[in-house]
Amino acid sequence: MTQGGDRWRGAAILRGGKGYVPTPMGQVHYRDLGPRQTRLPLLLLHMTPMSIVQYAEAQNALAELGIRSIAVDTPGYGLSDPPPQAAPPISAFADNLVAVLDALRIDKAVVVGHHTGACIASSFAVRHKERVAAVILHGVPMFNEEEIAVRLKRVLGDRTPKEDGSHLSEYFRPGFAGSQLMTPAYLEAQTWFSVSIFMEGPDVGHHAVYQYDMESDVKRITAPGLIISDLRDAVHPVDRRAAALRPDFTYREFSDDGTLSIMMHPGKWAQLVSDFYTRTIKQA
Repeated sequence: MTQGGDRWRGAAILRGGKGYVPTPMGQVHYRDLGPRQTRLPLLLLHMTPMSIVQYAEAQNALAELGIRSIAVDTPGYGLSDPPPQAAPPISAFADNLVAVLDALRIDKAVVVGHHTGACIASSFAVRHKERVAAVILHGVPMFNEEEIAVRLKRVLGDRTPKEDGSHLSEYFRPGFAGSQLMTPAYLEAQTWFSVSIFMEGPDVGHHAVYQYDMESDVKRITAPGLIISDLRDAVHPVDRRAAALRPDFTYREFSDDGTLSIMMHPGKWAQLVSDFYTRTIKQA
């Protein structure tokens, strides 16, 4: 029951399907939703610094479309344990997913990644190709050396709590996550984005991305692929480069928004993914 006009749902949006799996990187938190009989589930990998909450409503929509999806908190994010290694590479995060799939008795999946998750998905698709039916990359951080140099200068601010709460407001400001539309859906997504910054420990995700040669792996993916892009996302120009690199992949421009588009348009996103999934399964 909400009080007055309070519409904030909090962790209730993650109702159902949650569990933990022991892995080489510690306990990994996941949410498994949708029909058990699904032959090939979706494996959903989030951006940095988010968690499985990024896919909460999208998973609900996918389940209504009859598709099973498993969202995974990357080690160091959400409710998964921090990795024992101080600065694991993308390949280590990818290899760690084998333990998750094995524990859930899943032989093969359609691997979906957004930003950092797209890096992990690409690495997993190359290193464990026998476990991958298709790959969906939403926002492809396939950066060149110049772009990495610029991003390395963006240091995470001081998150130490301050009396005036400014440590929180620093990360909640219009346009911070690449959108100019101050809709209720955006404000809710931006709130989760800001909260997630304070749930993560050391920023192992971005560090791994900037050390990763994504282009080499994208070239080597043998599974069918879909690249999704958002026009206000900072990586949109890179998405177009990735699409040119892999003309055999399907390319779709999803929204006029930025990095929070999955949370802002979960039903539309689920339908796009479902359409590709259905075509891929029929061709498999």
